[in-house]
Order: sequence, then structure tokens, then C-alpha cells
Amino acid sequence: MSDTGTTNASMRFDSSATEGTGGNDRHSLTTYVSDMLALERHIEQPLKRQLAMEDTGKYPEAKAVIAQIASLTESHVRALEQCLKALGGHEASGVKSAWSTLLGFGAAAVDSVRKTKISKALRDDYTALSLATMGYTMLHATAVGLGDTVVADLAKRHLADYARLVMQINQVMPQLVLQELRDDGETVQPGAAEMIRRETNDIWKAEAAVTRT
Repeated sequence: MSDTGTTNASMRFDSSATEGTGGNDRHSLTTYVSDMLALERHIEQPLKRQLAMEDTGKYPEAKAVIAQIASLTESHVRALEQCLKALGGHEASGVKSAWSTLLGFGAAAVDSVRKTKISKALRDDYTALSLATMGYTMLHATAVGLGDTVVADLAKRHLADYARLVMQINQVMPQLVLQELRDDGETVQPGAAEMIRRETNDIWKAEAAVTRT
């Protein structure tokens, strides 16, 4: 997956998506929504290929997560298209995005490696979703700050969707990695997957103190 160009502090990967003056509130929102639509389209591209890979069928839990990502990405694209239309904006043309570079490189890397192909695909999906969660956090903050409750609610819903999937990947990944090792003829310690999952969850819980309510 991937094309993610972050060249400055604000998420303006393709500010040419909407022509106009930069101080306009509507222009700011249409630019952010257009950026997220471009990102979602890039995330969407490798998923069907991943689902169609013969190896994916060997790992039902991983396949189920990839299918969920594909379904949500499709619905996000439709919602963002409608949102952008309502704002009076239009999609960026010929997005050169860092999106393509980052997400595209990941897909190419997976294709070039025979071993651990599915765990690496899911790792790249995780990277793309993490990028999207931050993008939606920024869009949510912008919409709330500018008083647009419709865009704010959309950003919050999409953020929740991907936050849940990022956590699901964390739960699936240990068993997937270990199963691929077994399939490759390696001896894996009994009970390793559950131990890793428990320790990973403990780390996330322990560091949750950083959040403020």
C-alpha cells in the first residue's frame, strides 16, 4: 500500500485539489476531505489483490480482517465523495502523493517475497490505517474548530472504524506470524501466540495513561 507525502506540519498532500485562497474555511475543509479521499483510494487498491492471493486463504483470521478493511474503505470512499460534493469541492487530479509511494512500495515488497507474505501485507495495511487514523484526527479537529458538525461527525466515525481495525490487527498478528513460521518448517514454542498477545495488550494498556479525558 502506499503513497504518503507529508512535507509539512499540516496535512496538505495535494492542496491543488481545490483552487482558491487559503484563508477560506470551506476551502480548508474541502482540501482536507479531498486529501482523505485520495488516501482512502490508495488504501483500497491492494486489498482486493490481497484477498485474492492464494496464501490468504490459509489464514482465516487475517483474511477476515482484510475483508473488513476492504468493506470499510469502500464505504469511506463513498461517504467522502458525498461529503466533498456537498462542500462544493472536487477530487484531486493526478495525485502524485506520497500516498502512492508509501503504500505502493509496501505492496511491491510483499509481491517480491515468498515467505511471510500475509503478515507483511497485514503489516502494510496497519501502516496505512495508522496514517488514516491520524488524518481523520486532523480532519476532526479542523471541522470542530471551524464549526462544521457534519464533517466532524464523519471524521469521528471513520476514525473509530480504523481505530478498531488497528486493534484487531494487533490481536491477529502474533498467531499469523507464528503460523507462517510453522508453515516454513520452523519450530515454534507452545503457547507463544497467547503470551505475545497478552504482553502486547499489557503494553498498550499501560501506556494508555497518556490519554487525557
